[in-house]
Amino acid sequence: MDREYGWMMTRMLAGMLGCLLIAPVLATQRHADASESAGVGRVVQALCPKDVVMLGEDNHHASSTTLRVKVELVKRLVGQCGFRGVVFESQFYDMLDFERSLARGVATRHQLSDAIGPLWSHYPQVMPLVHWLYQEARLGRVRIGGMDPQAGNIDEPYSAQKLPGVLSAVLNRAHREECEHAIYRQNNQTYDQARPFDRAVMFHLRACLHDIRDRLTKMGRKAPRGLKAMADSYAAYLEIYVASQLKHDITLVANRRDRAMYVNFMWWRAHWPKGTRIVVWCATVHAAKSSKGWDASIRPFGSYVHARFGSRAAAIGFSALGGTYGNVGGHGKPHAIPHAHAGSMEARAFEGQGPRAMRFVDRAQLHAMGKVSSRVINFAKPYTLDWSRVLDGVIVLRREVAAKAKS
Repeated sequence: MDREYGWMMTRMLAGMLGCLLIAPVLATQRHADASESAGVGRVVQALCPKDVVMLGEDNHHASSTTLRVKVELVKRLVGQCGFRGVVFESQFYDMLDFERSLARGVATRHQLSDAIGPLWSHYPQVMPLVHWLYQEARLGRVRIGGMDPQAGNIDEPYSAQKLPGVLSAVLNRAHREECEHAIYRQNNQTYDQARPFDRAVMFHLRACLHDIRDRLTKMGRKAPRGLKAMADSYAAYLEIYVASQLKHDITLVANRRDRAMYVNFMWWRAHWPKGTRIVVWCATVHAAKSSKGWDASIRPFGSYVHARFGSRAAAIGFSALGGTYGNVGGHGKPHAIPHAHAGSMEARAFEGQGPRAMRFVDRAQLHAMGKVSSRVINFAKPYTLDWSRVLDGVIVLRREVAAKAKS
């Protein structure tokens, strides 16, 4: 009995000690959460009046704190500010298929996750957003689109499996079958040494797209809704692919892709109810108003948006004082973010701010800083420039943590 009593007392004391040790940790976490929430609130207040808000991120797409904050921003911009459209830097085709499925009452949450794509939807931080957007879309409160013209991915099955037949269906039978086969090979990358992607394949695909688009133009209003937009987008994708594979011109690839994303974005805007205010989820390198300072030969998606919407658009980037970031796809060993050096935008953002979890540096503050070093484009490579010419605001996190995709 004495031994049992002693064991009970030992367990009780251990529990009390554990509580004493855990309590400060929990209190610190609660303070960090409250600080982050308050910071998000300040960002929302600044962005609420806009018509288009582009939420960027480091080009590795694998930072969990950034993802969590972006999720919260999307929800608040929709719930508190009346934004009714969300466009992802994901495939145009799969998102259009999701919208059609939604109209027929057969859309699924898994379909939306596939349409958003593995670049984001496989992260635990983003999964709640997928579920929330699905429910909001079913209720008609939110419309969701994708703007990337690129096609074909095992995790985005519509463009890989169905799009070849959908695009080719407007052609006569013999031509339809050969074009469907050619587009299927392209979207599923079934090329090999014996049958590579070469100029002959390129000319054949171009001919198919020319005939498909010509046929759709002649059909006019009789053409299936959205099919002309998909054919135009796919033609743009083909030229992007040609630039990468046959010309090996990375600048041309980037410029063609960003231009095509803008065209697709504007298609969604015209397709949705007039005045729909839109949140764009993308990388900062695309959201930027200008690339002068790191690659002036590239014209980002955000530059077209700002030329069209002016001060009614906002491009927002993310950076961090320190921590870690992951690899594209969320696999492999995390990389360290060296603590920001004195004088950098990140360090100056936190000067005299106490233990805040995040800081929002608006355009006026960026302009006042002048030319400063920052990792807002790429955690692995800082650039020194006047960031007010590139972005309308930067969310600087005290600590970033590498994101890991759920297997």
